[in-house]
Amino acid sequence: MAVRVPNHALVLALVVVLSTAHDVASATESSSHTRSAEGTSGGNAPSTVSLVGCGCAPSRSSTGSLEGCACQPPPPSACPPPPPPPPPPPAPACPPPPPPPPPACPPPPPPVCPPPGPAPEPEPWDFENEKLRALYPVIHAFKQTITSDPLGVTATWVGKDICASHRNGTSYKGFYCDFPPDANTTLTVASIDFNGFHLCAPTLAGFIDAFPDLALFHANSNNFSGDLPDLTHLRYFYELDLSNNAFSGSFPAAVPPLGGLLFLDLRFNGFAGEVPPPVFGISVEALFLNNNGFSGRIPDTFGSTTAQYLVVANNRFTGPIPRSIFNVSGTLSEVLFLNNDFSGCLPYEIGLVEGLTVFDAGGNRIRGPIPLSFGCLADVDALNLASNQLYGHVPDVLCLLYKTGKLTNLSLSDNYFHSVGYHCLELVRSRVMDVRRNCIPGFPGQRPPIECALFYADPRNHCPFIPHIPCDLPGFKPPAIAALPDGKGVVHGYGEGSGGGN
Repeated sequence: MAVRVPNHALVLALVVVLSTAHDVASATESSSHTRSAEGTSGGNAPSTVSLVGCGCAPSRSSTGSLEGCACQPPPPSACPPPPPPPPPPPAPACPPPPPPPPPACPPPPPPVCPPPGPAPEPEPWDFENEKLRALYPVIHAFKQTITSDPLGVTATWVGKDICASHRNGTSYKGFYCDFPPDANTTLTVASIDFNGFHLCAPTLAGFIDAFPDLALFHANSNNFSGDLPDLTHLRYFYELDLSNNAFSGSFPAAVPPLGGLLFLDLRFNGFAGEVPPPVFGISVEALFLNNNGFSGRIPDTFGSTTAQYLVVANNRFTGPIPRSIFNVSGTLSEVLFLNNDFSGCLPYEIGLVEGLTVFDAGGNRIRGPIPLSFGCLADVDALNLASNQLYGHVPDVLCLLYKTGKLTNLSLSDNYFHSVGYHCLELVRSRVMDVRRNCIPGFPGQRPPIECALFYADPRNHCPFIPHIPCDLPGFKPPAIAALPDGKGVVHGYGEGSGGGN
């Protein structure tokens, strides 16, 4: 029989049941089962109704019965909102480069052609004359021996036009043609000028001696070497320049027989040994032997030279300057002996060389006073006696050349002079004359006194002094010279004489 429950009691009971179910669900949230509730009436059989997640909605019947109470699904659990999506990656500063285009098909290779062959050799009838035809194989044989040609000179040695320069052409650079004296209608090679070409070849033999009409061979600043061939059969030959090359050994034997040479230049090579005496017998106007390794004495044949310009500087010559230099009076204009190992007394005969304009003997071991004969060098422009062992008094007759002659440069530094003439003071003040590192009291830049005293105390350093002026000098009156006890007019040492003496 159904029990009637008042409506307000039913609602209260429902609230109690729901509150209890809520507490049970909270305590057992992690479990899938709940403990069963026991009934208090209607027998001992347990009731296993699960209230978890169930909500009963009572029917609004007048009887207040729980029948019809339907189980409702629990509301969905509250979940946090999903995180926001990540921000898009920043756009690159520069757009990526476009993909490379597909490779283009390479062009077809050019047809393989054989390299052009050498130019055909000229036929004998292609040349202007027989002389040029005979020189063609000589030139090309020498061309094959050249091991260095940085300027590409030999590239112009092609074809038949050997005398192109005669017509302002560009072929055969370095070869110059003219008409020989005995065949004034036959053009041939008259001179070869290789100056500054920097060619390198092991020898000139078989080349320059194969030009029968050659008059000049200039080869400054190349790298030629080997022996110089015999040139005596070259009847027109008169100029030879082998300067600044790689020649070495003794003086070239092919040179002395060339009696007709007017110009000989062997500077800046590696020649060594003595210079044969016949060299100074060659009828040259210019003889340049400087900057080699020549040694020994200058032979007395030096006085037979016809050279106007003679340079033997920067070698290893020894002995005195030949007194035969007097014989070149009126011919020799410039002579350079500097930077050798010359010794002996300064020759009096130098002052007798008329027409001498340059005399340079600096950097040797020449001794003695300056001869009074030097006052006769009316044409001298430059006189260098520096770095020797000269001593005594610098004579006034020499310094007067600044006023009465052509003297503009007088270097006497690094010697042992103890005084200067009155007119020399003006040259020192005007810097025309250099007397540094001497023994002159009161002058700046002189040697220490002890060094000067030791030099003057050594009799081996002394040379005879000739108190004679071999020419008439305008405005100069030679001082009186007292006779010596032995009756000779020669004074030894440095302290004798006054005025123009030493």
